[in-house]
Amino acid sequence: MRIFLTKVSFFFSLVLLCSAANNCAWFVGKLHCSDPTKLENVVVEIWDKDRSFFPLTLFVDDDLAGRTITSAEDNGTFKVEGCASDVDFLFVKNEPEFYLKIRHYCKGRAEVTYAHPRNMKVFVPETNDYFTKHPIILG
Repeated sequence: MRIFLTKVSFFFSLVLLCSAANNCAWFVGKLHCSDPTKLENVVVEIWDKDRSFFPLTLFVDDDLAGRTITSAEDNGTFKVEGCASDVDFLFVKNEPEFYLKIRHYCKGRAEVTYAHPRNMKVFVPETNDYFTKHPIILG
């Protein structure tokens, strides 16, 4: 019986140490390009920034959480949503930190622009509209 209780308490200790924070985000915003006709087929991706400690940083990549592609009717506006989960450290909650990765041809060649909102921890049911008030300049 004592061995059983030891195994059960060890299992519950692992569960407490290995929990994860799962959250979703909605982003809306506006893209600007010197040539507005190039705002069609822009890929807007939402990514979760993963942080770790060296040497684990060598093996930890950010996670793609969602993607959308703009159309000509959008006139540079976009809506993108995504979900991610980050592993908590001991009893410290580690919530996802979302940012945007935008793939575009604004200057006539393939480019990638990264956009980090002022507050990366705005989760559903709230909408992160930072880029509506602060449009992303692509070129």
